[in-house]
Amino acid sequence: MAPSTSDREHNGEASSSGAGSKSKEKERPRSFDEKTRTACWRKAAVLAGRHPERWRQDAAGNVVCRRFWSCHGCLCYEYDHIIPFSKGGESTVENCQILQTRVNRSKSDKAWVEKAEMQGFSCDIKFT
Repeated sequence: MAPSTSDREHNGEASSSGAGSKSKEKERPRSFDEKTRTACWRKAAVLAGRHPERWRQDAAGNVVCRRFWSCHGCLCYEYDHIIPFSKGGESTVENCQILQTRVNRSKSDKAWVEKAEMQGFSCDIKFT
């Protein structure tokens, strides 16, 4: 007789849609929580002459605005896993950087992309 679903879950053999996968997701969250996002924003480079809670510089040197999180314009940004989640990277402050949305989408699941390569995907916008 085949083991029941609850027996398989108890033994760590649950299917990917079962309760076993949900507990693994809680152990290793894919997205950054609010506390981590705040710390990630604070560790990004501050722009001289700009309000530090509103404006920062991403890892590629692009100017981004805090209110434009998860949109697609040139001042928009996303929180990026430096070592991609798909490659074992965790959702921690140490593995978080802000990146202009366009740059983050181009980086995709690559790890350790050079700054020059990221700048090649950046919007060309200059502040004075």
